[in-house]
Amino acid sequence: MGKFFEISIYTFIFHILCYVLWLIIVVPAEGPTNVSALGSLIYLPHAGRVLPVIFFGWKAVPAVFAAEFLEWEVLWQGEDFYRTAVATSISTIAVLSTWATFFLLGVDLNQSDVLKATNWKHVFLFIFFASAANGLGNGAWYTYIYGQADPLISLRFLVGDVVGATIMLILLVLFYPMFRNFQK
Repeated sequence: MGKFFEISIYTFIFHILCYVLWLIIVVPAEGPTNVSALGSLIYLPHAGRVLPVIFFGWKAVPAVFAAEFLEWEVLWQGEDFYRTAVATSISTIAVLSTWATFFLLGVDLNQSDVLKATNWKHVFLFIFFASAANGLGNGAWYTYIYGQADPLISLRFLVGDVVGATIMLILLVLFYPMFRNFQK
């Protein structure tokens, strides 16, 4: 139970950090784009969803859901509760179902140590499939809400999730040795 609690704390803090960085840096840089209707082209919080699940497994999912719920219902203060709650659920289910699929197929995501001998091909496949599932699910949800099919919404979700998770992954790989040296 202690390990579950520790994973939840790390996941929650990392997800909130990704969200705050996205709000401070990316949202203003994207300009007049309607992020709530179309999705961001550089969505850093997807890294907060995907990377903890890759490295910690299903134990990170409750913290991901809690962090997303807090972000979209408290920090963002969306229009309607049910719209953002369902979109958050779709995103979390997309990551969980991708993890379950990879687990059932026996795909090895991390061979030994975190970020040291990681199987990067599988990590990027995981990011891509989770992003595609999220894009399709939220694209369908937005079609239902707005009553008009727009494939660009799914494409923007896919691109934004892949780019955001990749940027955060690169930053983690670059900064990981520096943080490891501080612990010594």
